[in-house]
Amino acid sequence: MKPLVYSEPKLVFLLKLFTYSFIYGTIFVNWIDLFVGSNRIPGYHLWLTFIYFAPFITVLLLYGLRDWELTLGFGLFTSLMNDLLYYVVGNYLFGMNIDLFEWYKCQLLPVCDKPIYFDFLFFKVKPYPYLMPLSIYTRAVVTYLLLCKWYLEE
Repeated sequence: MKPLVYSEPKLVFLLKLFTYSFIYGTIFVNWIDLFVGSNRIPGYHLWLTFIYFAPFITVLLLYGLRDWELTLGFGLFTSLMNDLLYYVVGNYLFGMNIDLFEWYKCQLLPVCDKPIYFDFLFFKVKPYPYLMPLSIYTRAVVTYLLLCKWYLEE
C-alpha cells in the first residue's frame, strides 16, 4: 500500500526532501547558529534541536506516525548539515576566517579541547573530546538506516 506522503515515486520524493533538508540545514540553520549563538538564548541547544526537526514534524502531523522515519531521519540529517558545514558557511557566505582543518579535526576526531558547553535549559553538558565525532558518525549511520527502512517499505 502506497503511503499518503507522496504522489510520485518514492525515490523522487526522498530526493526532494533530501535537497530541502540539505539547503535548510546548510543555509538557514547555520545562519541562525552563526548569528544568534548560544550566548543569547537560554536553553539554546534544546531550541536548536527543535529547529532541526520542525519542518519535518509536519509529516507526522499530516499523515500520522506511519512515516516517522522521514521526520527522524531528515531532522538528524539537518543536524549533520549544521555540524559539518557550520564554518564552511561562515567562511564562504559570511566572510569569517576560521581554520577549517582545525575545526574539522575537532568535529571528526576525538582531539578537541575547546571549552564549549551545550545548554539544554535544565542542564548543561561539557562534551568530552570523543563526544562530537561519536555523535556525528552515529547520526550519519542512523539517518542512513532510517531512510533506507522507509524507502524499502512497501
